[in-house]
Amino acid sequence: MNIESIFLLNFRNYGEQYIELHPGLNIFYGDNAQGKTNIIEAVYLLTMGKSHRTNRYNELVKFDENTARVSIKFTKNNYKYDIDYVLKRNKSKQIKINGTRLNKLSDIIGNLNSVIFSPDHIKIIKDGPSERRKFIDSLLSQAKPKYYYCLNQYLKVLSQRNFLLSSDKNNKSIEKVLDVWDNQLVEYGSRLIKERQLFTKIIDKKAREINKELSGGKENLKIKYLSFISDDKDIKDIKEEFYKKLLESRSLDMRRSFTNYGPHRDELIIYINDKEVRNYGSQGQQRSVLLSLKLSEVEYIKDEKGSWPILLLDDVFSELDKTRQSFLISFIKNVQVILTCTDFESLHLVNDVNYSVYNVRNGKVYRK
Repeated sequence: MNIESIFLLNFRNYGEQYIELHPGLNIFYGDNAQGKTNIIEAVYLLTMGKSHRTNRYNELVKFDENTARVSIKFTKNNYKYDIDYVLKRNKSKQIKINGTRLNKLSDIIGNLNSVIFSPDHIKIIKDGPSERRKFIDSLLSQAKPKYYYCLNQYLKVLSQRNFLLSSDKNNKSIEKVLDVWDNQLVEYGSRLIKERQLFTKIIDKKAREINKELSGGKENLKIKYLSFISDDKDIKDIKEEFYKKLLESRSLDMRRSFTNYGPHRDELIIYINDKEVRNYGSQGQQRSVLLSLKLSEVEYIKDEKGSWPILLLDDVFSELDKTRQSFLISFIKNVQVILTCTDFESLHLVNDVNYSVYNVRNGKVYRK
């Protein structure tokens, strides 16, 4: 996969900007708050249909303007694509792919594939289970659109079920309605659990191999998906066990006004040398694990989609030492990369890497 050009109109702090990209490494450097991350945000916006920084779409439109536009031309598996995304303040978004308007915002997912990596992603390692579930859900949604559909349906059903649980705890008639929601929760939730279990086995192997190379064979990375259902069951058995668990916990759910079991409560546990890295890993180990996860994410999308995704590196080099910088650069030779930094001369680039450099100043991009 290769982005040929990006066009921005009234997007964030950009007025009108056209950028042609190098097929390899693209380095955007400049002081903070000049617009470097906005370029990465634009690519992610056309990857997932939403920003990775805000849920408020009005923030994406330049101040004192009513309409913003992001257009990206790219090739994927020898086919050319053109995604055009128009945002209007307080109005619905308009998205076209090769001139055809999409009926749903979610239809954009799976076309332009990218992996984003920023210092803020260390919370995948350090923070609570919800951050690791977001990591799984975001990756699987991009690689498998059917997963994204199941996830959305599950969350809608879960919300309705929790609302019902909190509406009238003393009304026994709600149990009949719960039966209806439970059947749907099991249907969608079981598919999520199975997909996550399969995914974890794959990503565990990929990340372990990358981390072993990164650590010189000194560290053994292990990733496990922790669920109330074991990972040796087929989808039919998962549904049966899930439904049984919902019935057993129904009185508890009604007391707490919350659904206590389901994939929304599952966890991804990451170990280094049999110790949980979240609690016992050093800062260096945590960064190595995050780097291994992100690079394995790149490989996973390549395997699932048949082409390398775009790698978006938002000011991560300042967080990596020379060894990790060199490893990252050597690993991504076959991938198109958009990298932001404050000083590109401090980057430890290997000699055989082809790259283009762009200076970003006050919402303007200047190719060097």
